[in-house]
Amino acid sequence: MDALWVALVAAGAAIIASATTGWFTTRAAQAQAKTNLLVQQEQLRYAQGEARHQQRRQAYATFIKAVGTVQTKVADLTSVAHDAEAFEEILPGAREDRACLMSATHEAFLEGPAHVGERVRELYNAVDRYWAAVMRMRDAHRTDDTTQASDCRARVISCRNALGPLRIAFVEAAQGALNPGEATAAQMPSLGSAST
Repeated sequence: MDALWVALVAAGAAIIASATTGWFTTRAAQAQAKTNLLVQQEQLRYAQGEARHQQRRQAYATFIKAVGTVQTKVADLTSVAHDAEAFEEILPGAREDRACLMSATHEAFLEGPAHVGERVRELYNAVDRYWAAVMRMRDAHRTDDTTQASDCRARVISCRNALGPLRIAFVEAAQGALNPGEATAAQMPSLGSAST
């Protein structure tokens, strides 16, 4: 009988040990699966954030490049405003570049955030004023109105000069949106100096 009890106790112990091992194995597998899920979710969030960052960066870069292209074309138009034939030769390409700028403006504006969108709008409007001033100067040259042409040239120069600070303001806002931690540190001195 002692052998039977020993066998029963050994069998019971084996069953309990097996159940305990199975329970711990199941719990470990569940914990590992949960950890894997959390890691995958974090990797997905990171990849989405990185893709969003790159999309925003590309929109900003396309916009500022389009601004530069149109600014150059408008400067070319300015230099030949007195020559109707040369002006009309450059104008179609300038209009195409302006259309590209409008498209890039919409994309950059939609990327936001609001303070960057405001800088986008300001810079686009300034380029638009520059364009309009050159068109008025061309019209003044066509009518041979030297006084009006001179006034228009002054307006063109004023519009051109206004672009520099607006480009800088856009770039700073865009950099702040792309690198928020750095923007806060960079803005602190300017905020302090503004209050003094």
